[in-house]
Amino acid sequence: MTEHSSVQSLDRAFDLLEILCRSRGGMSIGALSAETGLHKSTVHRLLASMCTRGYVQRDAETSMYRAGMRLCEMSSYIVDNLDVVDRARAVMERLGRETDETVHLVMRDENDVVYIHKIDSGNSAIRMFSRIGMRLPMYCTGVGKAILSTWPLSEAREVWEGSDVYSWTENTVTDEEAFFREIDKARQLGYALDNEENEMGVRCIAAAIPDYRGHAFYAISLSAPATRMPDERIIQLRGPLLCASRDIAQALGGVPGR
Repeated sequence: MTEHSSVQSLDRAFDLLEILCRSRGGMSIGALSAETGLHKSTVHRLLASMCTRGYVQRDAETSMYRAGMRLCEMSSYIVDNLDVVDRARAVMERLGRETDETVHLVMRDENDVVYIHKIDSGNSAIRMFSRIGMRLPMYCTGVGKAILSTWPLSEAREVWEGSDVYSWTENTVTDEEAFFREIDKARQLGYALDNEENEMGVRCIAAAIPDYRGHAFYAISLSAPATRMPDERIIQLRGPLLCASRDIAQALGGVPGR
């Protein structure tokens, strides 16, 4: 096999893996072939190789393929090696004790945010859907809007235009003008909200963690069931959250937040 064909096979394998990671219910060989334009025999060969290494799993009853747990294992190694998690962990634990709410730390990855650390609430009977390694679009998350509020308008517009905008819930902001009003509001207040926009029943307040230029690639948030997160509670959480984001920014060598 030539070097070119080896690289081509690797590209195709990554294409399949990325599609499976985004698929919620798994996909058949036929569906993967249709989406990628690859012949079914090629798809089968690549999937078989990835199944052997644990990166893909096949359901014997349905013949559907899903991303495998090996990816979770590898992502945990990556997260463990992120210096930002080490520097943020103590502040997040303090914030969790102060507020008794679930604390999240995310990083930007193109048009999405990826959850890289989480401190669970001690008083909630409802477990947050979020998990380390989860990826969500920036446009429908408080953390995503908080990050974009630190960037020039043109950058936020590129993210909006590059996103597959649709309603995750009945509260998701899918109107462009309304979205940029949210960004402008977050820029003025220093924090952004997720009003049940990607998960019904969950409300979040988020603050960006700016770098030395004032631009953020990371953000921190507090999440709780909407029944326990009225506007009055948002106001109470604002101070501790902004203090935590400021402390993490300083620990990373960035600029203080609001």
